Amino acid sequence: MPGPDALAVFLRPKVVLEFDLALNTLAYVPLGALAWLALRGGRSAAAAGARAVAACAAMSLAMEAMQLFVPGRVASAYDVAANAAGAFAGTLLFVPPLRGLVTGPLARARSRLVAAGSWGDAGLVLVALWLLAQLNPALPFFEAGNIGGQGEPHPVEFGVTLASVALSVAGFGFFVSVLLRGPGGALRWTLLLLTAALWCKFTMATLMLRPPLAAEWVSAGRMAGLAAGLAAFAPLRRLARPARIYLAIVLTLAGALFAKIFGAYSALGDFLRLFHWPYGQLASFATLTRYLHEAWPLAALAWLVALFVWRRDEPLQ
Repeated sequence: MPGPDALAVFLRPKVVLEFDLALNTLAYVPLGALAWLALRGGRSAAAAGARAVAACAAMSLAMEAMQLFVPGRVASAYDVAANAAGAFAGTLLFVPPLRGLVTGPLARARSRLVAAGSWGDAGLVLVALWLLAQLNPALPFFEAGNIGGQGEPHPVEFGVTLASVALSVAGFGFFVSVLLRGPGGALRWTLLLLTAALWCKFTMATLMLRPPLAAEWVSAGRMAGLAAGLAAFAPLRRLARPARIYLAIVLTLAGALFAKIFGAYSALGDFLRLFHWPYGQLASFATLTRYLHEAWPLAALAWLVALFVWRRDEPLQ
């Protein structure tokens, strides 16, 4: 049970970290936007926004209240306020001027470029989750395990890494080509997403990893695999739709299995020692992104297989 001073500590915690407040604010921005969409109905934008912020604040308050019963956790009214502020920022995406400057153009670009309906929505969510996983610099690019668990180099390490990354990169390219309305632009968008992922790795490695490990996620085998995967994808990207879906399934599965067989894993404690990050929330960030990295190929395969079974011959208009 909470101690007798739990309420006083909740209202005025002994330690308030600015980083935690910023993270709590950012975390609730997408939730506030989704709540606004879910609660809009026939209400005005202001009424929908008020209900969305209230719902998100109630959820945050419930989560903080449950932390009162968890040893080692600190419930804080400041976190509730930060979550509510983030939710409010999310609702602003649908009102002027942000609606005209950000949300509207993004919606029009989505309609023009990406498959319509729930299939396209699910594919975009998968792309967003893939990019989120790339924020962890201790995860090797398109491989399983982590950068600190390889041990002694194997004589065939270069070839194994090249094959694993090449298969996965080519599969990812076909995944992108299927998600788009047509094969046109598939190579361009694949290159754009891969470039964004590489910049995420580079930036986060500089900020979060211990200095001797900052460049370990880059290796000759991975870069060669990246080039080989793109070289294999580029000439085949204009194949018929069923062939592209089939190749996306086969290559994604092969790359995931290859990575799993040869991936090197460390225990969580050893995994966290790869980082130099004094701001907190490291264990949550590292484990969440690691789970996303491991689960993404399975989720992408489920989407692709369902698409192949039900919609392989139909353009996703």
